[in-house]
Amino acid sequence: MVFTIYDGLFAGLLLLLAAAFITPLFAAKRTLAGSLNFAFCLAAGVLFALVSIAVLSGGAPAEPFVLKVGALAIPFLIDGFSAVFLGLIALMSTLTAFYCIGYMEMEHYRHYGLADFLRSFPVFIAGMAGIVTVDDLSTGFTIAWQMMTVASFFLIRFDHHDQAITRSANKYLLLMELAWVAIIAAAALIPHAGLGTPLHALAEGLGSADTGLRTLSYGLLLFGFGMKVGMFPLGQLWLPDAHSSAPSPISALLSGVMIKTGVYGIVRTLFWMVPEPAQHLEARHLGLILAGFGVVTLFIGTVQALKQNDAKRLLAYSSIGQMGYVLLAIGTAHWFVLSGNPLLQSLAVLALIGVLYHTTNHALFKGLLFLSTGSVQYATGTKDLDQLGGLLKLMPITALVAAIACVSIAGIPAFSGFASKWAIIASGLLGGKSAGVIVLFGVIALMTSTITLALTVKFYGMIFTSAGVEWSHKGGVREVGLVMLLPMALIAAICLVQGFFPGFFIELFVRVFAHSEGSLVQALFADPATQASLTHSWAGVGLTLGGQPVAFVMPLALLAMLTVAGLFAAWLRRAGGAEQRQAPVWLCGYQTLNSANSYTSSHIFAAFKNFMWWTGGNVPRASKV
Repeated sequence: MVFTIYDGLFAGLLLLLAAAFITPLFAAKRTLAGSLNFAFCLAAGVLFALVSIAVLSGGAPAEPFVLKVGALAIPFLIDGFSAVFLGLIALMSTLTAFYCIGYMEMEHYRHYGLADFLRSFPVFIAGMAGIVTVDDLSTGFTIAWQMMTVASFFLIRFDHHDQAITRSANKYLLLMELAWVAIIAAAALIPHAGLGTPLHALAEGLGSADTGLRTLSYGLLLFGFGMKVGMFPLGQLWLPDAHSSAPSPISALLSGVMIKTGVYGIVRTLFWMVPEPAQHLEARHLGLILAGFGVVTLFIGTVQALKQNDAKRLLAYSSIGQMGYVLLAIGTAHWFVLSGNPLLQSLAVLALIGVLYHTTNHALFKGLLFLSTGSVQYATGTKDLDQLGGLLKLMPITALVAAIACVSIAGIPAFSGFASKWAIIASGLLGGKSAGVIVLFGVIALMTSTITLALTVKFYGMIFTSAGVEWSHKGGVREVGLVMLLPMALIAAICLVQGFFPGFFIELFVRVFAHSEGSLVQALFADPATQASLTHSWAGVGLTLGGQPVAFVMPLALLAMLTVAGLFAAWLRRAGGAEQRQAPVWLCGYQTLNSANSYTSSHIFAAFKNFMWWTGGNVPRASKV
């Protein structure tokens, strides 16, 4: 008997469903139940990871499979593209399940039983795995979507004694069901579509539809998946409330993984469901419209994040902004690849690499930021930035991993966010006069990166380096335990690898699209000339157009230069015989630093936030979270 990739997928799904029945039986013994939940998630994650590795390594052909369930036929397809998302789900769900063993012991949550949490957690993971492996937009999609949505609803409302959290969960459920209705309606409009119709057949049906019907179907699909990914203005309706209300490890999965199912759906729609009759002006308009929504999303979401005083709301709005970069890249790539211009098609390759690179980067560093915030909340009992500060000495390991996540999301050179944002922004800026509006979008995205840096300075500074916790928290604050530190440390290590060695990831993403059948870009990625224009090695990545190098990223070389510069500065300081002396900090006339004269979150970048009041997401200065 041959064990196929689909055997591995279904075995992992069955393990997760078994966990939903078995682990709640031990809910009274919280640590034991959490450990069992982790064991099931680990086993399923290993199976999903093996499936992902088998497909991405080329060892398992991406052949479709139809699962018969009574009269229902559910098609599955695991190609290189879905394998990337399945691997992300496996990694983040396993590490988060381990983190939950310690986190759910937090005093605030001990007032709640764990049965509902343990029942919903594995179903949530199974639903996400189903979304990225089913090959239809009807039966299988509905089952996976409802598993993911309903289970995450119960996880978000876990702290249901708080009416605000219950309202946030209810709103989330309503809007996610609205998104589902839009996607199902789009599929139902396609000629010859029925229950279990695979995506390639839906694409053929779109080819026989008239222009108006195709446009309506695409609009509904982008609305539904755009709601999930947090596209402006849809994301503002639910994402900040839901992601800040859930327990922090669930927030890590919502922002780090779940919203990526929206990215998955949009890319499948625009690159696998565009038949020949639509591959001209009609389809190019879709790409340009999506790029426009992307640039608005990244700018508005990032500015709104800067205004927040609640650490988790700041991170949630930031997720909207970061997904804006991905949407911009998807739209740019779609418009470029259908342009017929060889230069723009080469840049489409770079943009799509940026899509996958930033998607995987964001899954890790945003998940790490939410876990770090969860650890801070566990130790201090608050996520209010105005009540935090000075945790660098008290929680040094959490501070270190949070710092790695912050420099990654800010796009600091040599770290992971820089390489992926470089691919997205460079693909737009290099379009030149052939794509003037995309160049403008690239400039806005570049400038918005400085706002991302500002909000990470605010997040990290108010939690770890400023003063505050010594007045707001009377008890002793200490570092969280190893059970919570270990998964954060592993994610931080992966973030560093992603940033320092981009060549390995570029090679992987090229192979993903080159070996994913049926997409608009498969031939482009498989073309030796295209691959030759994008050089990559362990040292970095370079882009060559027209035989001339136009852009490159070499993180290790940059780190080496910074190290040499630092050593030279240290030598220069010692050579000059400089002496160091300590003196009391001048506090503008105040004798001592205390809670009455400390710098608050509301004051940071106050002038800029006041100037940008029109972007929304405003927080009254006197409010307390």
